Amino acid sequence: MFRSKFYSFVMAGILCFSIDALAHHGGAAYDASLSKTVTGKVSQFHFVNPHVLIYIEAEDENGELVEWSGELTSPNRLARMERGSTTSWSKDILKPGDEITLSGNPARSGAPSLRLRKVVDSNGEVLVGED
Repeated sequence: MFRSKFYSFVMAGILCFSIDALAHHGGAAYDASLSKTVTGKVSQFHFVNPHVLIYIEAEDENGELVEWSGELTSPNRLARMERGSTTSWSKDILKPGDEITLSGNPARSGAPSLRLRKVVDSNGEVLVGED
């Protein structure tokens, strides 16, 4: 009896983990048929696993500041990407107060969140994404 409950518990845990892992790595939370672009100042930058997160404060159509979050791939992958010919991403590439433009797929929920496709700095340099 104990053994069967133990195995049931272990299997339930594995099933829950695998469902969570699939949901996490999918893009279901974002509407891939839409694209949104916002410009503002970096408020937070997290160069951490599993995804790099960028937060900016941008004005909405009423002039109110809204904090947008943008999600990128892993820091490991970004660090290996070349930007121009010599620079790659690091924890110091963005700092609070930097003006940037984020473009990507908006959250289906309407939350101010993007699955990022492009990040452009204030000089017009594309940090990630296509020109």
